[in-house]
Amino acid sequence: MDGNTADDAYTADGVYMAGRHAPEGSPAHRLYLWIECLHEFMTRFYDQFTYEEWEHDYAARSLPELEEALLDFCSLDDGGDGNAMYVESAAAYLGETLIEEAGGRWDWDETAGTDGLPVVCPDPVLGLPPVAPLLVVGRALTERSGQVLATVARLLRKAVRDRQREHPEWWPQRVPTPWVRYGTILTACNTPRRWKDARILDRLQWWGEEAGGRALWDFAPASLDTLQALLRKNFSTVEDYDRVAHEPFWTMAAWYLGQYVVENKDALWQYREVNPGAPPGTWYAEDCYWAGSIFVSQRLRYDGHAEHPWVMLREAVAGVPLRDVVDRFPDPVPRDGFTKGATWPEALWAVARPEHLQAPPVPPLTEAELTELTAADDLAGPDWHDNHRLNTWLAARRDAFAAWAAEAGGGTAEWDFSPASLDRLEALVRGRFASYEETVAAHGDPFLVGAAWYFGEVQVRECGAVWRWRPRPSENPDDTYDVPMVEGPEAVDEAAVDEDDEYDDPEDDHLHICDPTGELRALHLRGPDDHLRDALAAYA
Repeated sequence: MDGNTADDAYTADGVYMAGRHAPEGSPAHRLYLWIECLHEFMTRFYDQFTYEEWEHDYAARSLPELEEALLDFCSLDDGGDGNAMYVESAAAYLGETLIEEAGGRWDWDETAGTDGLPVVCPDPVLGLPPVAPLLVVGRALTERSGQVLATVARLLRKAVRDRQREHPEWWPQRVPTPWVRYGTILTACNTPRRWKDARILDRLQWWGEEAGGRALWDFAPASLDTLQALLRKNFSTVEDYDRVAHEPFWTMAAWYLGQYVVENKDALWQYREVNPGAPPGTWYAEDCYWAGSIFVSQRLRYDGHAEHPWVMLREAVAGVPLRDVVDRFPDPVPRDGFTKGATWPEALWAVARPEHLQAPPVPPLTEAELTELTAADDLAGPDWHDNHRLNTWLAARRDAFAAWAAEAGGGTAEWDFSPASLDRLEALVRGRFASYEETVAAHGDPFLVGAAWYFGEVQVRECGAVWRWRPRPSENPDDTYDVPMVEGPEAVDEAAVDEDDEYDDPEDDHLHICDPTGELRALHLRGPDDHLRDALAAYA
């Protein structure tokens, strides 16, 4: 899932931004705030609560793993806000996963929980009731079966499959959620990491000595006084400081102050990437105070504080004692050990008390129904080689082949999927379309679609290639790569393989992929010595 760059989710139907200026506390305004919080929930989840190999792709196959981690994480409670924040993030991830499966969007249900909760409303065509992800997660903690999250996803997937059996061309539609795609999450998490690592090297290599000696900079309270004296010695006014605040030496001074807060106040380095599509005045717009630069934040506690370190230095130059600036961050909360068996964080009682978790968030299933549902759907996929979209297209092409072959001349006897028939196909396409532009304009033309299928099918039957297609339509209607293709393993030149090289199973090699439609178009761009049958040589 790629990162959004010009995020039209902010304006899609106006549904998420509609509550921006609505009365505070109204459902519309609370929905707006929830949508704005999702990026923070997801970056915090990825950065603080998941392991390095976690695939943050909102795929249903990840839900059993998520539920197992949820039960493990929340089996102990240290008295902090960590469990509640984990539950919130898991609920947000679950919600996005359900929307990926059944389309629809986020909404706000005033009747859910104590005083309203965010809910996922699947594509209205499915006629399904809203799902409150926080209550689903709460039910998972209460039931402790390890199957709750997956069951909810399976029920939605079943509803989608049932409708697609009656309407093969239908696919659930969703309102895009702004700024939660994998790319934006990864950037927001990796940027402060890289910046922090570079500053640590700078401190060791040159800054400590230039600032009076490494021994002074030990993250002890006295070092704040030393830093304050250094600032006031070099700058008599705030304007003097502003002129050089971004020079390497003072950038390092800001890092030191931020790292002092990290070391002594349980804070973390954080970054909010600017979203080019965000309206001015929203949380990730270019004009947002927090967006586009690194800061320190006590993001793992609800009463935490956040500051830009260079602004903290500026205040010290202006006369505010640096210790007072740092003390705006609350001291770490004493931990009195762990409480075992905690199932629902007390911090979330205000939004969903334990009694709200007793009723199943989805219709209860008998053991036999659950077994049948699980057996019918292992949550893997949909696979690029075996999915509803591809299978429907292939079935339609097979059904239409006889008519296409008759139109092409010679019928099915002539069009026998042999390599020699590709020369006839090439001549037919060159004769029917005079230019590359004509073939592009003929996108969707039944003859060209049939010709592309035939060309790909020859590769399947002669070379062992397999068809592949993106399981879901691209969100970009102009995506020219969102077409059925064929693929097969590239031939390995064993003579060229060094014996010392590690060589794994050939299935792990890069695959040869052919876009039949693109190859037909390219006939008018290539010379007379390039032919369709040349595609077969790639399989060797």
